[in-house]
Amino acid sequence: MRDQPPEAASDEPEELEELEDLEDDDAAPDPETEDSGDEPEPGPRRPRATRRVARWLQSNSWLVIAAGAALVLTRVVEFSPPEQVRVDDTTVDLVGEAPNQEFSSQLGNPQAVQLRATLRLYPRNDLDVREPDPELDAKAQIISQPVVTTIYAMNATMNQSVRLGKGKLQIDVALDGTPRLDDADKGEVPGIDLEHELTVTSTEKRLLGDPERRLHLHTRGSLTDLEDRPHRWVFIIEGKLFALDLELHRAV
Repeated sequence: MRDQPPEAASDEPEELEELEDLEDDDAAPDPETEDSGDEPEPGPRRPRATRRVARWLQSNSWLVIAAGAALVLTRVVEFSPPEQVRVDDTTVDLVGEAPNQEFSSQLGNPQAVQLRATLRLYPRNDLDVREPDPELDAKAQIISQPVVTTIYAMNATMNQSVRLGKGKLQIDVALDGTPRLDDADKGEVPGIDLEHELTVTSTEKRLLGDPERRLHLHTRGSLTDLEDRPHRWVFIIEGKLFALDLELHRAV
């Protein structure tokens, strides 16, 4: 009898081995190909690249979070307030020179009294500004100058807030004043005493932790002759020299 030809099914194991070899090539890169520095061929290597990126992101998630935090911090610093801003109850206004606030020439109430508090920032902290000096004051920057109106025996409040150093340092000036008439002889115009309380504080923002709040000046008492000349307080905060002048005007 003739020998029967081998069955065709005997070739299937070799085809399966070739398919398995192809799958293994997809799953494990050839070291020689990677070390050669040649450009990766398109096709099977793209899924491997995606898996590598996923594994890298999973093992270096802390680095991604740190990079995101740095980006957020950069954007916050970029939009921080300018070097000097004045803050009121509702808005933040840029300050070059604060507008000059004048006393009113006509006050409807004969008992009306106006108070003006002028806050100046000087270019150097070694100047002698204990008394008003037109020459030195002309070199200073008026950063706030509110004017309020009250009547005899009624309290008036003037709160001023100034931010320096790109908003890191905030200076708050709180001044309360109550005008009272002096005793005077018949036919004489009584003078005015101003009962007052002044508080100057600063708040410094820190990179870590809560802001630090400090008290720089607190005084109370009674002031006279404010119609003739202003009363001045001088203080230094973070190496910057300030002067606060308080003036009084009343209806004639």
